[in-house]
Amino acid sequence: MSNDHLIEIAVDVDAEAAEVVSELFNRYNGGGYDEDSAAGEAGGGGAVIEATGFDDHHQPDPSQYRLVVKTYLKPGARGEAIRRQIEEGLWRLSLLYPIPEPQVREVREEDWAHAWKKFYKPLRIGRRVLLKPSWEAVETRPDDLVIELDPGMAFGTGLHPTTRLCIAALEESVQPGDAVLDVGAGSGVLSLVAAKLGAGFILATDIDTLAVRVARENAAINGFTLGDRFRIEQGSVPTGMAGRFQVIVANILAEVIAGLFNGQYGDPPLAEPLAPGGRLILSGILDERAPLVIDAAAAHGLHLVDRKDEGDWTALVMRRAN
Repeated sequence: MSNDHLIEIAVDVDAEAAEVVSELFNRYNGGGYDEDSAAGEAGGGGAVIEATGFDDHHQPDPSQYRLVVKTYLKPGARGEAIRRQIEEGLWRLSLLYPIPEPQVREVREEDWAHAWKKFYKPLRIGRRVLLKPSWEAVETRPDDLVIELDPGMAFGTGLHPTTRLCIAALEESVQPGDAVLDVGAGSGVLSLVAAKLGAGFILATDIDTLAVRVARENAAINGFTLGDRFRIEQGSVPTGMAGRFQVIVANILAEVIAGLFNGQYGDPPLAEPLAPGGRLILSGILDERAPLVIDAAAAHGLHLVDRKDEGDWTALVMRRAN
């Protein structure tokens, strides 16, 4: 294989499996595709998600909605080692959930950089939010909250049901001037929604360096200057900010959220930064795992005030008493 080619690994999945497969790809091949980085020698591209099943207005049709999760490797010994790790991980996942065999092929490097963009289209979510790729023009309405995203090799384009559920909950929860904490921010889409809704202070955190970089780039694309009122940092639940936030959103996974409540990752409990009367929006949760999160939140004096569902996914809105 010549040096101007890449190895593409693609898996056709439903929305439920897409997040798990993406996590697997990011684990073994994360770090951002960069010619000058060590990760770039083997790939380092993480996961790219392509979507099919949109109608003429770019809204997902649940009966046809499918995702293809892809990652790209450079040829060579390191690339082959990563490929073996990925294929073994996919096999283990297939024992728990029906995941088809990955499709592996060669692609030209020059085609890779922009091929995925044709699958990412403008998307209306909730009452007013319009997510659009930074490279596409779209007709807007007077009250639209337009957010431009260039997710690159990061994650959080609004295609996943959990992102849409969180956006709908943010529209109902964020009041002008509120302080908002976004834990596990990914591409920063939820933080940008909070900013467009008038939040007075936003702190977005993610443990992944690639996500932090992409979130900062997306903030700039949307005209937000990072500083005292809008911060994007590597990390998780912040220290020294007890009771600081009127709204906290965490779109991760049920088990991780429960662990954050329990402080098992060495950070303050997830409930600590929440102000009296504040709301905690929790998603990335399969409906059958919702009791785990509700119980973990209840141990910190939070009670359920709303629940939003789409397919097998749920978003929980918990509230702290005044």
